[in-house]
Amino acid sequence: MSHFLRLHTRFGNRHSDRNQRRHHSKTQRHLLFQTGSLIIWLLAILLLAGCTAVAATDSAAPAEVVQVDQPPAIPSPASGSGGDSAVLAIPAQITLAPTATPFTLPEQAATAEPTATATLVVVSTPTPPPAPTATATSTPTPEPTATPSPTDTPTPVAVAVEEPTPTPVPSAGIRYVVIISVDGMRPDAIDRTDTPTFDRLIAQGAFSPRAQTIIPSVTLPSHASMLTGMLPEHNGLLWGMPYIGWPGLNGPTLMSAAHDAGLSTGMVFGKHKLNYLVLPNSVDQLFGEDAHDPDVRDHALEIIRGGLPNVLFIHFPDTDRVGHAYGWLSENQLYAVSYVDGLIGEIVAALEEEGYWQNTLLIVTADHGGHGHGHGDDSPEDRTIPWLAVGPGVPQGVTIGSPINTFDTAATAAYALGIPIPENWDGRPVMEIFQSR
Repeated sequence: MSHFLRLHTRFGNRHSDRNQRRHHSKTQRHLLFQTGSLIIWLLAILLLAGCTAVAATDSAAPAEVVQVDQPPAIPSPASGSGGDSAVLAIPAQITLAPTATPFTLPEQAATAEPTATATLVVVSTPTPPPAPTATATSTPTPEPTATPSPTDTPTPVAVAVEEPTPTPVPSAGIRYVVIISVDGMRPDAIDRTDTPTFDRLIAQGAFSPRAQTIIPSVTLPSHASMLTGMLPEHNGLLWGMPYIGWPGLNGPTLMSAAHDAGLSTGMVFGKHKLNYLVLPNSVDQLFGEDAHDPDVRDHALEIIRGGLPNVLFIHFPDTDRVGHAYGWLSENQLYAVSYVDGLIGEIVAALEEEGYWQNTLLIVTADHGGHGHGHGDDSPEDRTIPWLAVGPGVPQGVTIGSPINTFDTAATAAYALGIPIPENWDGRPVMEIFQSR
């Protein structure tokens, strides 16, 4: 019995130890599982916290801000102008964030006008002389003489030579130049209405009804080329209204060149935006506001009677405005052409009365034409302009045959006054009007 009890006790102890080991192993596995789960949860929490921090940082980045001061708008005169003279935007200060992209307008392509006439020169290369023949020897059997090899006849070479810019020489008797621009006047409008002043001036001077303006055929770029002697891509004015931040007109202009040469200058115009063409310290007497033709006439007469400057530019705006409102070559616009013809007659009369006429080169032209109720394209109606010159030495009753572009106006005026023509000008003097000197 005791032996049985000892066996039972030993067996029970072994069984108890086995159960304890099983329980301990199970407990260890459970602890390992819990520890692993805790570690996974901690890693997930850390990852989530990191993403949250990055998102918060991104959301806290300041946004770039562009602040633009809006320019004031100046309306056109009360009668309305339409087209390119409706509203004038004056350049204002622009403030950009450090990384903001500057505001620019797309560059508009312009067709380059010819600036020089190519002359065909035939250059002939002289034919080299034939090789001398060999002299016969005194031996009984003479050696044959050497026969010269034939030479190829050279082909004439055509070389294009650019005509040089004429050296400015003060024209005999010309001390003053007056340029009158009738905004929007087509040359055929002169033939369709009563224009006694134009008829008289055409009979007394040289006239071209086929002169051309630049592209775009609108007021501001056309007048810029007229007074700078340059194409739009060279003077920097490619559109009807400069944008905010525009760097300004590239000079020199006719006015600044004349001023640098010691001559006096004046400008009178009826569209405020033409002030963009006035370089600093280049114009001595200036009237430039949104005004009508009679106002322009009055200020021009005031300048003439107070002492005519060596270079005077006068701009009459209303023919263009009437064209936009009623149509080009409409009855209303033809009346406007006839009306401005009378105002130009008053300018001529003042020059005669004040004793300037005999020493003045007068150029009457336009900035562009038009069709329908607008202008601005490459059509003949928009680009063809009149160009008239009257003055000392100018042949009378002559129709100019050479091509003329509006940027030739500045070069012609400079040549007449003996002003050196800037090298960056595209224009050339219209030499046909000086041939009688």
